[in-house]
Amino acid sequence: MKNRFSNKIAVKLALYFAAVLLTFSLVMGGLFYQYFKQHNVEVTKKEMNLRATKIAEVISNDFEFLHGRYGDRISQSRFINTLDKAMQEIVWVVDSEYNLNLNMDVVRKFQARSGRHHERLQRYVPKDPRDAYEKLPKHIKENVERAFKGERFILEDYNTVLEDTMLTVGAPVYDKNGVVKAVVMLHSPVQGTKDAVWAGLRILFYSMLAALALVSVLSIVLSWSFTKPLNTMKEIAMRLADKDYKARCNITQNDEIGELANTLDVLSERLQLADEESQKLEKLRREFIANISHELRTPVTVIRGSLEALRDGVVTEPEEVQEYHDQMLSESVFLQRLINDLLDLSRLQNMDFPIEKEPLNLCDVVQDAVRSSRRLGLEKNIEIDLTSDTDIYVLNGDYGRLRQMLLVFLHNSIKFSNEGGKIEVALAGNKLIVTDYGCGIKAEDIPHAFDRFYKARNEKNKSGSGLGLAIAKQIALRHDMNLELASEQGVYTKITVLLPPKEKVE
Repeated sequence: MKNRFSNKIAVKLALYFAAVLLTFSLVMGGLFYQYFKQHNVEVTKKEMNLRATKIAEVISNDFEFLHGRYGDRISQSRFINTLDKAMQEIVWVVDSEYNLNLNMDVVRKFQARSGRHHERLQRYVPKDPRDAYEKLPKHIKENVERAFKGERFILEDYNTVLEDTMLTVGAPVYDKNGVVKAVVMLHSPVQGTKDAVWAGLRILFYSMLAALALVSVLSIVLSWSFTKPLNTMKEIAMRLADKDYKARCNITQNDEIGELANTLDVLSERLQLADEESQKLEKLRREFIANISHELRTPVTVIRGSLEALRDGVVTEPEEVQEYHDQMLSESVFLQRLINDLLDLSRLQNMDFPIEKEPLNLCDVVQDAVRSSRRLGLEKNIEIDLTSDTDIYVLNGDYGRLRQMLLVFLHNSIKFSNEGGKIEVALAGNKLIVTDYGCGIKAEDIPHAFDRFYKARNEKNKSGSGLGLAIAKQIALRHDMNLELASEQGVYTKITVLLPPKEKVE
């Protein structure tokens, strides 16, 4: 429950939805009130105008009968009184003598519905029809005068007789000769129209209130569903911060949140890979320290032991002293070679360390390395055979480093070849291949052949430092070359150098 209430985004979204709906409701309510009010008034006017016209037509059709019986005082006829009682509006008729029918019962009922006391009627409207007309407001009498001239009228004003704001519609009554003989007036309280408007507004209010409650619930549900993946991503980010790189969002949404979740998953995958790589580097670092310590301990121990023996006079025979000197020199040469190899490897792995590249003919480098290695191979009577499909293979490189790489391959081939063996060096297309037919490499050792300090543990490799192939690999990488190693134990070993494209010779 605490997590729910602490979800600030969900609360904000719910409040935003509610505020938007409330604002919408207020705006729509105001617009509805204005429109519905105007519309209702217009509809009422049209309906009253239509009914006034119909009543005027009915009176016109019966005018001869009414005139024959009541003369010009048709406003006092029972027919008019019946119309006044039957209609939903108050019906007044002013005849040509300006007599006004005033049904006291109808007026009292109207005033009673309005909450007024009908006793006040005696002060304002006398029973005499002529006096009743004279008590009408001035603006109504002016419109009645125009109606006797054939004009219709619609008024919305306070009626002092009925003591209320009334909507009044007037229509002339014609005889068969087309002469206006009377004016029909229909009265309807404006408050009734307003009541209808307010009734509609109340319905709208209750509807919007129900809609607000429904939308509030839906907004809360939608807000929680919207923020749920965000909370999941937050938890995953916290786990990643705690170095739990196996954490995944596993959110599938075709939107920006889904894209963010996928990005977070990709980040966690890369962090996991980086962590694994870091662990591997740490392992390599420890192995490197262990290997270098082992490689340095042996010659240092030998040199120290020899020196102590010479100092303490343990060895006094000239021949033995010479052997000790030779041994110390040999171990010193090994240390120097080991240190030089370590420096070379460190420099080559540092991409900021420059190598002196210039256009050169690789064929010259290969021939130079083969010539130097042939002299070393004479000690074991090993033949080095060189073949090439071209005399010119121009590329941009460091002559000394490329020669160093080839010498590493050739010296290893000589070391692991049998007495009287053969080594083949072939330059064909974009490949330089060095093959020997010596002891070969075990299958499990092939993936690690180019690692630092990794070397085969056999009689032929006692003096090796395990850095030669690692240095050769770095030289190849600095020249955009790739190395491939294939071997079968007791049969052959083949190193293939994939060369970069030839440079154009101008």
